[in-house]
This record gives sequence, structure tokens and C-alpha cells, in this order.
Amino acid sequence: MTSFNKVIVDPAALAHNYRYLLSKTAPGVKLMAMVKSDAYGHSMTRVANILGTNGCTLFGVAEVSEGVALREAGCSGEIFIFLGFDHYDVDYLFTHNLTPVVFTVEALERISETQRKRNSDLNVYLKFDCGMSRLGFSPGDSGEVFERCRTLAIRPCGVMSHFPCSDDRQSGNSELVADTFYKIHSHPSFTQPLVRSICNSGGLLYQPGSHGDMVRIGISLYGYYPDGREGREDVFAQGLRPAMKCITRIIQIRTVGAGTGISYGHTYITERETRLAVLPIGYSNGYFRTMSNKAEVLIQGRRAPIRGRICMNMCMADISTIENVAVGDEVVLLGSQGNETIDADEIGSWSDTISYEVLCALGNNNHRDFLI
Repeated sequence: MTSFNKVIVDPAALAHNYRYLLSKTAPGVKLMAMVKSDAYGHSMTRVANILGTNGCTLFGVAEVSEGVALREAGCSGEIFIFLGFDHYDVDYLFTHNLTPVVFTVEALERISETQRKRNSDLNVYLKFDCGMSRLGFSPGDSGEVFERCRTLAIRPCGVMSHFPCSDDRQSGNSELVADTFYKIHSHPSFTQPLVRSICNSGGLLYQPGSHGDMVRIGISLYGYYPDGREGREDVFAQGLRPAMKCITRIIQIRTVGAGTGISYGHTYITERETRLAVLPIGYSNGYFRTMSNKAEVLIQGRRAPIRGRICMNMCMADISTIENVAVGDEVVLLGSQGNETIDADEIGSWSDTISYEVLCALGNNNHRDFLI
């Protein structure tokens, strides 16, 4: 059985984006692919496999369960865990060779205790909050943190932080954050140089002087710029290529008279006789209700506006000006058809959100296929 709704992922676009971003990276800097949240809706295991065949060896996920799933799917690269771990998950870090990004002393103590029990060391990175006001040790406590690592027999491989405003090219915040980050120094007894990683997609593209030793790419890997459409280059030349398309099919065509209310609450009233295509997709599929009476879809290569409120499993498109439309015709919600394109940035503008959320919502709530 198949669903009416389908997300189609393009492996060639993912490979292109990885190579393109690698070309933007300073010499000697490593590139980590962020595949958390099921690779922003693109399928974590499939994306990791595609990137692995294109030379990627570093992968980032949020939770231990994701890291375990990735390793058990055959990923041989280094897998970083960014949201920490519960005490009963610490053994998975060792059994599945996962690299935790640590931001509490309690986590350091738990790792140290398990290292002693297993007589085995673990790669550990330290997270410092240099301006995000989110996870991390305070940079001012770095000396104490490294001293605690020394007493616990933990040798950190590197330090990480995160740019909060790298999507704003005009902001001077990233320079201040980078300056704070690069002043963090290891303990004198640790002779191995620290790997430093603070750059995300915005840092890579817009802060070329702060790449450090390792760049973590997320949204750009999937074909979108962190500052939305302002950052888009010619996607058909050397720039980023969106890797996701979302389609559905028409399940019924209705003709209603002037003055007819459409969908719940009758928030749209027809002004003339109107032909409606009923689409079997709604907010349970990640097609946001907030886009009601704003969104458009592509039918026969032309834009058709959504009329009335988007329902849980359905919505209605106005096809009054489009000829030869039939039940079963393909409808594009995200992607291209003919000469028209609707991208995740445009969908985000209809729903007051960003491309990240659009991709996660559609990708994680619909059947996925991959182009061959």
C-alpha cells in the first residue's frame, strides 16, 4: 500500500551540497554533517549513507538513541551526541563508540566512573556557552572544568560552542562570540591540541575567519541558507540545491457556487462559481494550519491558492483558472513543477516560521522515497 502523500529526497542534491560546502571550508577544516531530527526530515540513516559514500566521516545527532540507530545502520564515522545522556544510557556511548558533547560536571563524573569500570577511554568534547544562553559551561569556568577533567582522567578532544546570530550577516555578534570562544584554553597538562568547533551553516558561509578546526553543517546540507531567500544563490549553478520535494494527488474535484463557505469556520467565502481540488494532506502531515488562505500549491505547472482552513488530513485548492485538471493529478506542495517552484522558505513565510521547521514537519510526517 502507498500513501497519497509522498516526500521525495534527491541524493544527488545532498551530495552536491556536501561538496559545495566542503569547497567553502578553509583548508584543513573538517566538515560534520548534522543529521539530527531524522536529518531534518530527510532520513538520518539514508542521508548518512549517502554522505559517507561522498567522503563524510563526522555526523552529529541530538540524542543517544539516534546515535545507536545510526551505528546499527552501518555508519562507521564518528558520531557526536549533542544533548547529553541519562545515567542509564552511558554504556551505549562505549558499546556503540559514540562521542558525547558534555556540558555538566555530573556527565564528566559519570563518564569517568564508566571508563574505570570498563578500563576504556572515550572521546569527549566540552560544550561552552559563549552567547547562546543555552547548553554549555561558562567560558569563565573553563579553567575549573579542565582541572576537573584532569582529576577525572578525562582528556577532552575538543571544545564546541554555537553562533546565535550567524544568520544575520550585518550583526557583529558572531565576532564577539568567536572572540570569547577562542580564548578558551586547555589545561597545561594536556599536550594534545584541542579541536575547536563553533561554526554552523551561517558561520561557514558568512564568517570565513572563524571556521576553526571543524564546521557543523545543518540546514545548508539540505539545500537552504540560514538567512532564507536572502542567502540563495543560483541553485542550478554552484549554489545549494534543495533536496526535498513533497507531493500529493487530487482525490476529488468539486464545483461550488458564489457565496459558498469553504472548510471549517467558513473563513473563505467564494465570490464566484469556483472549482475546488480536494487534497488528502493537512496539518497532521506537517502542512501547517497557519497557512490557511495563504498557501499555494502547483497543479499543471501553475499556482493554485488554498481556500479555507487547512484540516487535519485535507485541504482545498482553487483550480478555477487551471484547465484539464483531473482526479489523480499530481500536486506539488514543496518543489518544482513546470516553470514554477515553491520552496521551504516560501512555505515558512506563509506560516511565520523557517525552512528548518518546514522540512522537519513534512519530512517526518509523510512517506519518504529516494530518487535513484
